[in-house]
Amino acid sequence: MTETSGVVIGTPPRDAVRKMRSIGRPVHFMDVRIVDAKGNPLPPKRHGEIVVKGAAVMKSYYRNEAATKERIKDGWLHTGDVGTIDAEGYVRLVDRTKDLIKSGGEWISSIDVENVAMAHPAVAMAACIGMKHPKWDERPLLIVVKKPGAEVTREELLKFYEGRVAKWWIPDDVVFVEALPHTATGKLLKVKLREEFKHHQLPAA
Repeated sequence: MTETSGVVIGTPPRDAVRKMRSIGRPVHFMDVRIVDAKGNPLPPKRHGEIVVKGAAVMKSYYRNEAATKERIKDGWLHTGDVGTIDAEGYVRLVDRTKDLIKSGGEWISSIDVENVAMAHPAVAMAACIGMKHPKWDERPLLIVVKKPGAEVTREELLKFYEGRVAKWWIPDDVVFVEALPHTATGKLLKVKLREEFKHHQLPAA
């Protein structure tokens, strides 16, 4: 992050394979916690926001007191990332807080939904966003770019999810596009996707 200098979390080479799904554990002189919406620390394996504290974290935003108060609380930088910490202190990144999909009072990780789609041999890129739903608040919409020359239908892709995620995590619909928007640093522009597909009607909505 631009708000930190140097490495905050890293994986020792000896654990690179054993902890493949983790982004690592805090390095020396850095503290990492998972907290709830009120900033209270959560126990291992509970989903919450990742907050960091230590020598590598900035003190404030330049001439922006409002942003400083919003992001830095009691010395902890609130990253806006959602994750878990296991009993060994290894952190797993789940999603961005703004990209989580709230469905029926439960959270769906857009990253996990995207990763399943990316495992399909016909999929080149995938993005998952939340769409408003009259009953469930939000439901996932999967937006897919096919690999050149590959073919896959909506039904085939949705069936691919069976047994790989909880049934209620399976997207309600799939849209195929030629390309996905990205930032200059290569991150998916989900804000643009949410704007582009805000009027999309889910089949069961």
